[in-house]
Amino acid sequence: MKLKFISKVLVTSTLPISLFCNNLYAGTHKAICSYYSSYSPCRVTISTTHIESNLPTDYLYVDKDNFLDLKVYEDLGKSSNIVVGTVSTLLLGPVGLLGFLVKKKSGTIDYGISFKGERGRKKTAFIRFKNMKAAAAMGEELPELLKNISIKENKN
Repeated sequence: MKLKFISKVLVTSTLPISLFCNNLYAGTHKAICSYYSSYSPCRVTISTTHIESNLPTDYLYVDKDNFLDLKVYEDLGKSSNIVVGTVSTLLLGPVGLLGFLVKKKSGTIDYGISFKGERGRKKTAFIRFKNMKAAAAMGEELPELLKNISIKENKN
């Protein structure tokens, strides 16, 4: 009897911890990335506080201290309704939900991430997806990340 009670307490006490940990890292995605060179396969990891990737010539780590901007470039001739809907909702809010009505099935999506480099100069890394489901999955994770890293503290 005591063993059942102890196991219930352990499960219920560790459940909130595991939910918190799952929210820290939203996901890892396979893409092709570019940073002052041609595109090469890479892995992109997004959390609620930063984005990181193994770029072809460097390692990308962007958080609130060095984030400048995020731009989305899409091949409009061949866009997926999942990606267009996600991206347009991300950029336009509820009006962007109309992007889900687009019916085409293939294309590419590039996420351009601008950040301050080690010497304070602006740099841009590009993350490209040819898999529209993967691009949409990353697009769904970006709002939480952007909310946390695009807030600039007021220094008086």
